[in-house]
Amino acid sequence: MSSFLIFLALLPPFQPAPATEVPPTILVGGALIEHEQVDGYWETEITRRLPGQPLRFRNLGWSGDTVFGHSRAVFGSTNDGYRKLVEQIQKLNPGKTLFAYGMNESFDGPLGLEPFSKGYEKLLQDARLSGSSVLFLTPNRQETLPPPLPDASARNLQLAPYCQAIRQIAAKNNSHLIDLFEITAGLTSSASAPARLTSNGIHFSNAGYYLTSAAIAESFNKETPWKLTLDYPTGKSQSQGNTVAWNKASPGAWKVTDTMLPRSRPPVGCPATPWQRSVQIAGLLPGTFSLSIDGVEVARGIHSAWAKGIPLAKSPDYDQVDLLRKSIREKNQQFFHRWRPQNETYLFGFRKHEQGQNAKEIPQFDPLVASLEKEIQKLSKTVDRVYKISEVR
Repeated sequence: MSSFLIFLALLPPFQPAPATEVPPTILVGGALIEHEQVDGYWETEITRRLPGQPLRFRNLGWSGDTVFGHSRAVFGSTNDGYRKLVEQIQKLNPGKTLFAYGMNESFDGPLGLEPFSKGYEKLLQDARLSGSSVLFLTPNRQETLPPPLPDASARNLQLAPYCQAIRQIAAKNNSHLIDLFEITAGLTSSASAPARLTSNGIHFSNAGYYLTSAAIAESFNKETPWKLTLDYPTGKSQSQGNTVAWNKASPGAWKVTDTMLPRSRPPVGCPATPWQRSVQIAGLLPGTFSLSIDGVEVARGIHSAWAKGIPLAKSPDYDQVDLLRKSIREKNQQFFHRWRPQNETYLFGFRKHEQGQNAKEIPQFDPLVASLEKEIQKLSKTVDRVYKISEVR
């Protein structure tokens, strides 16, 4: 057995999930996947659309990786890296698996296309994902940014055949496809969301992850449109994406329970997106009125503005989504420490005689991850809110 395989055998196994726990959704790929865990916009958008569900996500992204496992080889051969990739997938026994390859392989050009397709098919076969639903994600379109960065047109021509190969693999395997190549083409050409999805033309910025999060989440659950129109004199309401109950004992007050939480706030510098919710209130007498949610003012305006609808600049639900994303990011960090610990060569490899006594601490990340997942499940649930409109005197 090679020194690398001995090293791999010594790595701590993932904690087996209890039989009552849902199988995880795992994300596998290169830098696109690895970097997603930092801001967590994709996972947050998926989670808020499945409120209260016991979701478990495991990010196995590794920058520079390919379907051949190049980046995971560490000190070993490409074959060693590939075996590591397959074992990492199998040990987690996923319920859903999202694969995102093709960006790094596309640099091989036309000569690399056939080996890439065969390598992808082999990975699917070797990972033995018969119990897992598989989703494929094409690479994102490269973005032309100001000099000294080059025009991306030639690279996108090089990427296009690899994206087409992924589409064919998805169709052949009766699997769902998320065509990020086409999605990002629409975003970069849109006047409402001008280009700046990436930091360097290739790697997504936090705005890139945010602006693509809705398209990613559509593959897991549809968005429930949100609408709220209240009538002050009668207490009647028209709503979508929520249920409303009028409090007759408190004029101008309603109990509102949303079907799902709102979108995350966009990151600083992100192009405007329709993330804010608007509330219409009819039947108000002339004057200025303030809307509070759970006792906190969220918007104010004159009666005619309320009749047309005023966007909520803030809301306890926005704050809840912020906390949800914060917990998701923390969970991702703890899991990263679990499966890719710092100094693993010292802990498990040929230098374990120096720090090997600390190897027993690595599985201690498992309960931290489990605890955060319970908090995420709790934060993804909507709660009853009291909306109250009052005149400002």
